[in-house]
Amino acid sequence: MRRVREWMEWTGRLGRAALLGRLAITAAVFLVLFLSLESLAGYTSTLVLYPPLFIVLSSLVVRRLHDSARSASQLLALVVPVLGPVYVTGLLLFARGTQGDNQYGDDPRSRNRDYLQVRIHEPV
Repeated sequence: MRRVREWMEWTGRLGRAALLGRLAITAAVFLVLFLSLESLAGYTSTLVLYPPLFIVLSSLVVRRLHDSARSASQLLALVVPVLGPVYVTGLLLFARGTQGDNQYGDDPRSRNRDYLQVRIHEPV
């Protein structure tokens, strides 16, 4: 259950690779649920899937913006017809996250790394 809640968190940071992986998994799960629900109960019943999809996608995008030290207010650029989506897509897919910690959390690239750990290689 913790893993499911992790996908809907609004705080913290998310790297590019993690974003793309989670977007692919979200799209696959949505597609399977959509097709299953449509075949069982009809097209109108699939409308129930859109609010959870919107929540998950929004949280992923907000955390990706946090990785480059930008706030969610950058999403307001989406109201500009053509340039807004291009700008936001560029931020999400091409802008590199900030090095080290920022106001939104620790660097996702440095998680699970212990810089004080020393490896001793034994002779073969």
